[in-house]
Amino acid sequence: MILRATLRPEYLAMKVLAALLLILATQLASAEPLRFAPLPVRDGETLLRETLPLLRWLEQRTGRALVIVQPADHQQLMAGFIRGDIDLAVLGPLPYVMLRERFAAAEPLVHWLEVDGQPHYRCALVSFAGDNIALSTLRRQRIALTQPLSTCGPLLTDALLRRDAGFGLAATRAEYVGGHDSVALAVIAGEFAAGGMRESIAHEYAHLGLRIDALSAPVPGFALVANSERVDAALLSVLREVLSAASATDRRHWGPTYRHGARPASDAGYEHIRHLIADAPPEVRP
Repeated sequence: MILRATLRPEYLAMKVLAALLLILATQLASAEPLRFAPLPVRDGETLLRETLPLLRWLEQRTGRALVIVQPADHQQLMAGFIRGDIDLAVLGPLPYVMLRERFAAAEPLVHWLEVDGQPHYRCALVSFAGDNIALSTLRRQRIALTQPLSTCGPLLTDALLRRDAGFGLAATRAEYVGGHDSVALAVIAGEFAAGGMRESIAHEYAHLGLRIDALSAPVPGFALVANSERVDAALLSVLREVLSAASATDRRHWGPTYRHGARPASDAGYEHIRHLIADAPPEVRP
């Protein structure tokens, strides 16, 4: 006589779930690593130190490996994103808007919060305190800028000058010097009369005599932007959810760009930047 074992429905369900999880784990293990590009505003070593703890945490939460790619500037980052060489990128508001115009699959997932817990930041016009420079005297003076597609570069620096000095960048001798740290150091060293940079980084150099002379209105914070042609919708949702829910304990080893938390982002939050571009003079419009 042959005896037949009868499996209870809940046991069968557990077996099916275990099989599905095994298949999913196998798929994730064989999937390509996600390529993550930090925003190129600091030196490469600093970017690695700030970003790697975040990526290791995301790997644990998503089951996907992540690797860092480091474009030299915003132009290289945008080109790599459009080619499909970058899956996730941290972008300031101006680079995001310019990328979205060229590549509709760029999807903002979260804004990284500032130290005050807000999803926006400000750009600053800075000088060396010891020089006691008035903004009205910057005409024909050397002005240090970050990069052409940096939000705190020519677009906002020109807007601050036009608002507070009565003339724009075209009336000065503006030059690109690289990252925000480079702007701060060049102004402190006396190589430039003033410079345009991110407010939070300017505060880091206040002890060396860097002075903030003008501040912009808030602009959307740095965002994690995904290539939705390469990252599936389910993973996009997971990334948005886990980053928005990350606790202070989760974030304690992340770099200062990331450790204050994140809030869900959408394209609708960038209309202010689009208006700034439309109002900018041709010589500084990206």
